[in-house]
Amino acid sequence: MTLGTFVWCNLGRNRFRSILTALAVAFSTFLVCAVLTLPSVRDGMLSSTAGSLRLATSHKAGLSYWLPLAHAQRVRTLPHVASVNHWTWFGGIYTDPTEQFPNYAIDPETVAETWPDFDWDTQTLETFKRIRNGALVGVRTMEQFDWEVGDEITLRDSVFALDLSFKIIDQIPASPDEPLAVAFWFSRTYLEESVPNGFDHVSTLWIQVDEPQHLNTVKAAIDDLFRNSSAQTDTQTEFSMFASFLSSFDGLIAVVMLIGLLVVGAIALIVANTAAISMRERTADVAVLKTLGFRRWTIFRLLLSESLLVASLGGGLGAGLAYLVLNAGSSSWAPFLGPLSLFIMPVSVVVIGLVLALVISLLAGIIPVFNATRLNVVTALRQIA
Repeated sequence: MTLGTFVWCNLGRNRFRSILTALAVAFSTFLVCAVLTLPSVRDGMLSSTAGSLRLATSHKAGLSYWLPLAHAQRVRTLPHVASVNHWTWFGGIYTDPTEQFPNYAIDPETVAETWPDFDWDTQTLETFKRIRNGALVGVRTMEQFDWEVGDEITLRDSVFALDLSFKIIDQIPASPDEPLAVAFWFSRTYLEESVPNGFDHVSTLWIQVDEPQHLNTVKAAIDDLFRNSSAQTDTQTEFSMFASFLSSFDGLIAVVMLIGLLVVGAIALIVANTAAISMRERTADVAVLKTLGFRRWTIFRLLLSESLLVASLGGGLGAGLAYLVLNAGSSSWAPFLGPLSLFIMPVSVVVIGLVLALVISLLAGIIPVFNATRLNVVTALRQIA
């Protein structure tokens, strides 16, 4: 009989307990992976904007206040400004109001110049400029609603009291862990034509600066330009803007992580108690193995391997389910997960979950196993006589 066969047969001696222990480890691993996904997504979004040369200008009073569209033209005249685009919050709803996603009316003429770090298809941008109701959509929003290129959809708006129909031209070429992966863009001209008497305000200006050393210069120049106007501005780098927005979730993330770690700790104690009970039941086995001449280190490896095998099975199950729910199954699970359906669990979190499952099992089992291997043969046989 090989070592692996011996370990596997021993696990089958009390299958119900082995299954429950594996499920406990699976639950803790699933929880850890889900919790660690939150800061992972936040850090991924920030890292994707760390080297950006874009500035974001909004109303000094807050994002809920409008800026005059004329601000965009004035910013274009400033030195070191390579391009200017603007976003107008539309607030469109596809089906359920709880399934929110950011949708904006933008200037289709300067998309490539303002976001030159994206791999734009020239034909796609030309089509976007030409088709009045064309839309570009991020990959995560496409997945969330199961949309495809060429689909025609209608968004119900809560800001302008409009129902606008759109034709999806293509995806925004942003990776799934970037902020634009959830965006929905359509032409500003379409919005202006649809709003009675037109509309001459925007939510945010996006400014592409020509060189990194000019970021702070342009930032200060924009705010100085409108310092005495009725719509004063607040300009930030793209990184600072998203960092400020995501920082509002830091408290929630900390609380969720703390609760998750406490639950994992409780499960680790349960697993440790189960291991202790199992080792007490194995006194006869240890005594027989020592009588047959097995060394203490060999018995230690045999017993600890059982604990690690259960942890591997449970950890793999928990990490696999977490990956399925937060990644591969994001579209089908979207109605149940809400905003979490847009989160992507990196492979690094899967690895951390598996390692943590093994560590929990190791810490929970090493003391009972060590104590079991220290039993004197005569004492052990006397206990089972």
